[in-house]
Amino acid sequence: MNKFIYNIILMVFINIGLSDDIVENNIYYLEPGPNLISFNVLPENTSINDIFLPIQNNIVSIISQGQISYNSNGEWVGALTNLDHSSGYWIIASDFSLIDVEGNRNHNMTYYLNSGANLISYPYSNVQSINEALPFYAYYNVAAILGQNQAALITNNQIYGSLTHFEPNKGYWFLLNEPVLFEYNNSISSANNFSENPIINDTEIDLEYNQSTLQSVFFINEAYYLNNSLIQDKELIIECNNTIVGGTQWNGQFTDLIAMGNDGNDYSEGYCENMQNISIKIKNNDLEFVELHIIGNNEWQNNDMSIIALSDFELADVNLDNNINVTDIIILVEHIIDNTIITNNQQLLLSDINYDQDINITDIILVVDSIIQ
Repeated sequence: MNKFIYNIILMVFINIGLSDDIVENNIYYLEPGPNLISFNVLPENTSINDIFLPIQNNIVSIISQGQISYNSNGEWVGALTNLDHSSGYWIIASDFSLIDVEGNRNHNMTYYLNSGANLISYPYSNVQSINEALPFYAYYNVAAILGQNQAALITNNQIYGSLTHFEPNKGYWFLLNEPVLFEYNNSISSANNFSENPIINDTEIDLEYNQSTLQSVFFINEAYYLNNSLIQDKELIIECNNTIVGGTQWNGQFTDLIAMGNDGNDYSEGYCENMQNISIKIKNNDLEFVELHIIGNNEWQNNDMSIIALSDFELADVNLDNNINVTDIIILVEHIIDNTIITNNQQLLLSDINYDQDINITDIILVVDSIIQ
């Protein structure tokens, strides 16, 4: 064969191998209500009108970060007109639906993430653990990641929470401390390590509440009930307006409890509003839910995360008698002057009134103020 022709053929095969023009397809199963997804393959025409045409009667709205379009009798109304590979989307469906999206894959995605919440895609076709998918610098910038009713906390180079893996065609909210250029680690090395089956959240409990496009996550650092640390698998619920908006099982330090917000649709009526106080309850031995005291932030805010503690005794009730008085002050004084050191973890938690990880005279002053008031 002529060497020139051989080189041309070789270059053609190389270009085909490196090309993003290989047509692939993904099938999406949408449940009624919000579905948090992304598109790692897209056709050349990325308009939502064309892509969702086969199931347009079952789609209520499509929401990206900062843009939305509503389906008004088959016509799309709103600023969101086209999809892209890098964004995550809430697809709100009115019925169960299947859609087959065929197109080209965009490899080597680079994301510019701002401080705060960023809704992005996961670009690979295989499941990958968060630990393997995140580059080293993400541990310094990313505070938490929210999926659909799942969350991961990143602190002290460790990952906690029910969200343990990234899944193909899912969307994720990245909560950042500082802006960063971000790329997932290449998934090729872990391509054969994980099943293609969906990841099951073992901490889910059987409660009647609906998924919302608005979520706030509360990571529980420590929890106490009946004078003991909370035992594994104890059921917890979170409420706003006396309505259950989330629930989970206690799974140890930094268990994530996600509260749904009112996004204006009927399925989220009565759910949390910004700056509204939440309440958290535990199922007792009589199978009734009783309220616990929240130590830390108890205000709901969309796409936000808080680290809290839970106790069946309120803050400053150091002697655990359901009454804040001079006895609690004496115990604090004795501890501060090293006369009688507090060793009980629940009492230590309740002694740190301003939650600054230090028990000192400031905490005593705050207890005195609360008694006087």
